[in-house]
Amino acid sequence: MVSEAERTDLDRRQLAPPTGLRDFWYPALLASKVGKKPVRLRMLGEDLCFFRDDKGQVAALWDVCPHRGASLSQGDCHFKGTVACPYHGWVFDGDGECVSVLSEGPNSGIPGKVQARNYPTQTLKGMVFVWMGDSEPAPIKEDVPEEFFEEKSQVLYRIADWPVDWRVAL
Repeated sequence: MVSEAERTDLDRRQLAPPTGLRDFWYPALLASKVGKKPVRLRMLGEDLCFFRDDKGQVAALWDVCPHRGASLSQGDCHFKGTVACPYHGWVFDGDGECVSVLSEGPNSGIPGKVQARNYPTQTLKGMVFVWMGDSEPAPIKEDVPEEFFEEKSQVLYRIADWPVDWRVAL
């Protein structure tokens, strides 16, 4: 038999979105996991493509090429700071700007006119955080523990996948 208190708790959990809360900074992956190949990660029901931008920082784009919907993470980082779609060779920089179309050569009229969705990222103590929202990112200090900003603190990581509904923790 479920008590009234338990039923109320279950009801509250159902108010939270099944894939997670939007407009927050989330830890995504260790920066060391992003090298010469793009990395795919599913967060809040969305597939993201992580790669290194022209400054060597980890960037994140929606893992869907705006041209024909192919997975950017299945492509390559042929040129420093970019990821190229494996389908038709559309090349995007860390801001999501199309900078080249390999299949059309240097006279393509596409670069500068097409944008892939960009997710703001910030790396702190080796952890890449990503802004999972549609609005302007909040200051990262509002969502991330203060230890990530302390010069002398050390943060250790243990990463595990738990195939459970996250709302149970609520």
